[in-house]
Amino acid sequence: MEWFYANGGNRVGPVNPEAFEGLIKDGVVTGETLVWSKSMAEWRPYAQVAAETAVCAASGGRHWQKDMVPFEGKFISAEHKEQYFQRLREGVQQPNQMVYGNFGRRLVAKILDGLITGVVGLVADLGLSVIFFGEFIFRPKPTTPEIAGSFLAYQGASVLVGTAIGLAYSWFFLKKFAATPGKLALGLRVLRSDGSALTTGRIIGRYFAEILSGMIFAIGYLMAGFDEERRTLHDRICDTRVIKVK
Repeated sequence: MEWFYANGGNRVGPVNPEAFEGLIKDGVVTGETLVWSKSMAEWRPYAQVAAETAVCAASGGRHWQKDMVPFEGKFISAEHKEQYFQRLREGVQQPNQMVYGNFGRRLVAKILDGLITGVVGLVADLGLSVIFFGEFIFRPKPTTPEIAGSFLAYQGASVLVGTAIGLAYSWFFLKKFAATPGKLALGLRVLRSDGSALTTGRIIGRYFAEILSGMIFAIGYLMAGFDEERRTLHDRICDTRVIKVK
């Protein structure tokens, strides 16, 4: 279904049930706002409509109660009924029942992941030093003009290999377990805002968006301490949530 609403004398829409509920939460649609959907004979204030609608426990969108399935005090829209009960059988949290991982828990998980990838990166750097300098040297420096070219090539290769390690680490574990080892240890999972798993494209995008969170003096990470859904900047960019499962 789709909703329409009046704003400043103009008709706005259509908007889907999820977006409509978001407008209600953001205060764009208030009790006095005139709203309409195809099942209505005329436009009515949202305050009159609210009692006849409910938020779907599977999608988070607002639907008419008469078109929904009641279950244990919740309502599930017809199009999301199968999805909801499938998640229930699998023990997966529903979107409106997410418990978000707090800043402290996410920080510890990030440190654990950093230690793991750091060790792997160190081994890779030592291997690169053998390739470019013929010996194991950690972070060699261009002490002579003769090795300046090798040093620059080493630095470039180190950056590329480090990026590949981090990306492969994130992709493998997020795709297979919906969490990196650090997050698994802390009982965290990374999902979409609707509770679905991340696609390969979104995992890759989130990895590079996380670099942005760190570049701006780690402010992108600190946002998780103040956001009501504990979202970092890269969570906002990629529409992801880190939830607590234990």
